[in-house]
Amino acid sequence: MSTFVDNVIRLIFQLIVVFGIWRMIKPIVDRQISLSDSKRDLRKNLKKQRERTLKIRKGIYKHLDDLLYLVQKGYEPGASVTKFLIRSIFMFIGIFLLSFLLLRGLPALTNSDISFLQNTQTPAKESWQFPFYLAILAAVIPYLQLRYRYSIRQAKGSYDLLEVVKIYAKYCYLSIDVALHRTSEFLREDNVLRDPLKSLAEAFANYRTTAELNEEAARFTRAVSTTFASNFVSDLLNAEREGTHFLNASLLDLNQAMETQRETIMDVKSNNRDAVSLGLWVNLFTFICCVGSFMFLVNPKVYFKLQFQTTIGLTFLVIIISSFFAALIMSVILARPKLDYM
Repeated sequence: MSTFVDNVIRLIFQLIVVFGIWRMIKPIVDRQISLSDSKRDLRKNLKKQRERTLKIRKGIYKHLDDLLYLVQKGYEPGASVTKFLIRSIFMFIGIFLLSFLLLRGLPALTNSDISFLQNTQTPAKESWQFPFYLAILAAVIPYLQLRYRYSIRQAKGSYDLLEVVKIYAKYCYLSIDVALHRTSEFLREDNVLRDPLKSLAEAFANYRTTAELNEEAARFTRAVSTTFASNFVSDLLNAEREGTHFLNASLLDLNQAMETQRETIMDVKSNNRDAVSLGLWVNLFTFICCVGSFMFLVNPKVYFKLQFQTTIGLTFLVIIISSFFAALIMSVILARPKLDYM
């Protein structure tokens, strides 16, 4: 058992070293990316820059860009995605090397004379497989964290939109871009729509084509992803085309509908909160009890060998971790539903 404790302590210190290395090189990477974007912006005018931004918003790059658009403070188009990908690659390489070197020093922990374990020894040429799977899991963790924060902020953004509508209604006499800028300045610091609202205001102020404006407006709608957000953006686009004569009345109706729906959702949420929390924590408690009991029955050496050096053990470990993450996301969604029509 002392061998296991020694290796765990060594792994912890190695992770601290990797984290320290990343903290050292992160400012250099961020500065180089920012300088590269600044030089590129100096060589291109506003139209070419916007065309480049629309072009890179495809596939996985577009997906990450949309997530960071709502989650990251100080979001930078393009640069934020590049920084995120570099961090994920660093996590993959660092965890793979650490786990590979660590497992090469663990034969004493997993050696056993028990007969049913004699055929479960991992060949040396396949010793990279578990570190590789572990590195993939570590590289995916930043994305899972991003998705989790996005789900929380998206739900919060649906409620923060109510504040946006209330404040914007006071500035309907101004042009769309000026009113959006003014609204973002009066929003609370914890309002998740402050930065997206500023980006939307810039789009209304500097767009060259209708398609360009519609793309940015659709992006804001996707960030909140509610019917109320679609109605709000549609009102702004109609006001941009036809004038702001009826915008104030439309926003007042939208505000009233959101207030009514908010009261309904609060009543439903109060009735379901305990059941959702109980379902999540009971699963976690059951898993800990089962693992602890099995480890006590077969001793830690046998358990770790079955769990981490057999195909079945690794497969079930991945399934269990994935199911817990899915349960966590579902609990977040159910515990705080969006401010939308149910």
